[in-house]
Amino acid sequence: MKKVRHCMHIQSKLLLLFITWAIGFSALAQKDTLHLKSGEVLIGEVKSMAAGVLVMETSYSDSDFMIEFDKVVKLNVERRYSIVLTRGRRRFGQLKPDPEADRQLRIVQPDGSFESVKLWEIIALREVEGTFWQRTSGSIDFGYNLTKANNSNQYTLGIQLGYIGEQWTSDFKLNALRTAQDNVEDVQRTDATAEIIRIIGKRWYVLGNVSFLSNTEQAIRSRYSPSLGGGRLLVATNKLFWGVALGFTYNIENFEDPSLDKNSAEVFVNTSLNMFDFKDFSLTTGLKIYPSITESGRWRSDFDLNLKYDLPLDFYIKMGTTVNFDNQPAVEGNDFDYVFTTGVGWEFNK
Repeated sequence: MKKVRHCMHIQSKLLLLFITWAIGFSALAQKDTLHLKSGEVLIGEVKSMAAGVLVMETSYSDSDFMIEFDKVVKLNVERRYSIVLTRGRRRFGQLKPDPEADRQLRIVQPDGSFESVKLWEIIALREVEGTFWQRTSGSIDFGYNLTKANNSNQYTLGIQLGYIGEQWTSDFKLNALRTAQDNVEDVQRTDATAEIIRIIGKRWYVLGNVSFLSNTEQAIRSRYSPSLGGGRLLVATNKLFWGVALGFTYNIENFEDPSLDKNSAEVFVNTSLNMFDFKDFSLTTGLKIYPSITESGRWRSDFDLNLKYDLPLDFYIKMGTTVNFDNQPAVEGNDFDYVFTTGVGWEFNK
């Protein structure tokens, strides 16, 4: 009787061990697999890829692996991703090795159909299945300058939030500056933009945004500017994006002198450049020109340039400048304004 019980006990342990192994094997089978030029194979979860760096989470490391994408020779991911390819192409699906060619992948759809692409054609990956927060990325940075002369204090704050879906992307940016010093009126400046983009085809897109500006230097209490337009990517590689856009803007302007308040309509022409994958540096810049439709001879322009250097633990340092020009300002002599900022920040889900 004791032998029977002993055998049953051993069988129970073996069964439990088998179940545990089967569950572990099943979980492993659902993991993503990464093959490198060095011959190493990593198993885990591919979280994202941008700026030439793939981020992978594994069960055998406390921190995520940051892998240069040009060292990858084979990739297999189980979840659906938003995939940005060269020449501005966008796809959605799973990535599987192509058995017919080395360093080539298949973008597989739920119905089993697929498209073959080369590894070097992939610029960015972002998982599109999951919670709202998994599809959201953002950053926040803060700067402070103190000058003994006139007891000058300057604060800067920058916030960016982005969301990506299968055909829609959205972005929100806020920049604020406050300067206070003895015997001089405080300087305040706040600009914010909320934008939605709908991807059409391989290179075209339509956009809608609303921008806000408050600027004591140009005597602007508030300027609300809803815009609608379309654009095209001229260059999209694994190192940079360059695009142009055209559309219409409607201004609702309120000044320090209420008698100058007015509404106006404009055309906007925009070009923007995003350079990345230059070690830990990235650069974004853009120029917008606004010829007025309703005010004879008036035109405005906005220019921005931002340089960022990545630090460990998702922190970064940045420098940036913004320049605004209006050839018919509300107050004589305030046609031109610029801001130069530096700061330290942190980003998430990038």
